[in-house]
Amino acid sequence: MLLKDLLEVTGCIRVSNLIKTEITDISFDSRSTKKDHLFIAVDGSDDDGHKYIHKAVQNGAAAVAVTKDYEVYVNEYPSVSIIEIDDSRMFLAKASSYFFNYPADYLSLIGITGTKGKSTISYMIRNIFEKAGIGCAVIGTIGVVYNGKEIATTQTTPSSYELNEIFSLIHRDSISNCVMEVSSIALKMNRVYGLIYDIGMYTNLTQAHITNREHPDFEDYYNSKKKIFEASKNIIVNCDDKYVKKAVEQFRKSDKFDSNRHLIYMIGIDEEADITAKNISYENDSSSFLYCGLGHEIDITIDMPGRFNIYNSLFAVTACLLKDIDIEYIQQGLMDVVVKGRCEKVETGRDFTIMIDYAHTPDSLEKLLIAVRETKTTGRIICLFGCGGDRDNSMRPMMGRIAGQNADFSIITSDNSRTEKPDDIITMIEEGIKKTDGRYICITDRTQAISYAIHNAKKDDLIILAGKGHETYLDVMGEKSHYDEREIVRQILEGIR
Repeated sequence: MLLKDLLEVTGCIRVSNLIKTEITDISFDSRSTKKDHLFIAVDGSDDDGHKYIHKAVQNGAAAVAVTKDYEVYVNEYPSVSIIEIDDSRMFLAKASSYFFNYPADYLSLIGITGTKGKSTISYMIRNIFEKAGIGCAVIGTIGVVYNGKEIATTQTTPSSYELNEIFSLIHRDSISNCVMEVSSIALKMNRVYGLIYDIGMYTNLTQAHITNREHPDFEDYYNSKKKIFEASKNIIVNCDDKYVKKAVEQFRKSDKFDSNRHLIYMIGIDEEADITAKNISYENDSSSFLYCGLGHEIDITIDMPGRFNIYNSLFAVTACLLKDIDIEYIQQGLMDVVVKGRCEKVETGRDFTIMIDYAHTPDSLEKLLIAVRETKTTGRIICLFGCGGDRDNSMRPMMGRIAGQNADFSIITSDNSRTEKPDDIITMIEEGIKKTDGRYICITDRTQAISYAIHNAKKDDLIILAGKGHETYLDVMGEKSHYDEREIVRQILEGIR
């Protein structure tokens, strides 16, 4: 690929030494840069790619894209093509699309943003598509899944380069549908720049990801999520969420809204909406309701508890109806959907139940505990949880209070303490639970905590292992180690631990 051809597509401010520069690949990490790569110096949240230009050139980069000090690099590397650009992330997105021959153009994309529900909705849609015999890929927190293949990812929404590479692989496998989680950071940092979603979704917005590395405040988080609207043709939104409703109203008044191009479908249970759920019923950790919308009334049953999963189902059903999926496949797909780490039941062979869930924020933990309380008639709810380190520490006492108010017994333990001391985090959680009448115990080691829960469980108890969900690692004091709660539970039950 000639650099000049790529620059005709991406544009740039100026470029040096352009004559017949051949590019074999694109990189933005100097450690993966090889001979004849185009290295893009991206300003990251933790680091600055310009610091690694020398290493990239040493590794063989034929061209380097910079946003500053253009003249300095031109003089320092006369044999390398130096490209001056305005925005490194937009440039990376444009260059990656061109390099992989615009693979997203061959896919029907469904993009889901919101604080909660993204993974569950993704897998609901995928399961419905599979029942209908239609190939569908998923990209998100749990990884990339398509045609029986799984690719691990380190981010909910990968970089624009990785996304285009994944799209290319999906297209090569003759799959034309892809559901992807679209994180607020991906929207803010232009990882999804240039993508157009046939269907976009905005589920809800609660306090999360407010850190120096992600969003400095809630307003930044809110404004980042709104970007999903202008990138979507059909938009499904939760009008029961006040922030989503506000964002829709602002979008409709903005100059970016085109009533002919953007079709908005409002779902809701409390507020008047285009699509709603009636006759809601909960029984034995399952839920049923009548879907009403888009000219249909459909009986739906899902093997998941809680009001929040009713909302997730409304999004999934609406999307599949917009994609002309037959009702029988929608019903079948929702009846047996399994989402790793989302209300996931672990087989124990005992007279008590273990559920693994990703709930790791006050809102998600409260909704989960209320959901299981609605359906549970016998036995105790035992909640095992912790809080992540290097994150918003105001959530820690809130999590403690919520567990104390909604669980019969709580076990406070570690959960990705990162660079913080686990016991310091647990002490902050205790501040909240002590303000309730909830019974609890603190066990710092997570495996010992799970063992305690299992060995003290009684008939019909429900043990909720909250926080890890799909994750298969623990990050303690900056060191990551393999940790899959399914394996831990099995080993404890078998007496190995």
